[in-house]
Amino acid sequence: MNKELERKIAYWRCRNKSAIFIAKTLNISCEDVRRTVKDWKIKTQNYLSSINSDQESIIVPDITGLLKRSDLTREFAERLLSDKNVINYIAISKSDNHNRYMDCIRYHILLLKG
Repeated sequence: MNKELERKIAYWRCRNKSAIFIAKTLNISCEDVRRTVKDWKIKTQNYLSSINSDQESIIVPDITGLLKRSDLTREFAERLLSDKNVINYIAISKSDNHNRYMDCIRYHILLLKG
């Protein structure tokens, strides 16, 4: 999949949109969206498993506003992944394979990895 289409998928994932919505909006197959997101999960697995939060939290932090403001750049990814609430969110949600916001975070991780 080309980088621009991946970026568009990430844009909609950061806005908590389903694979079906994204496929219809971008005029691509739902399977293409799912395949892309699955690829992100595979490529970021090691990074996510290495993340541990300093704080033990039972409350999932609300990072939706932060994710929706993303311009999907490397600079924003650096800020996002250094935010303590995002790190805490990752620590709590990293094993949730159906979390759209985690898909958004995964895309940002890939931006940093280059």
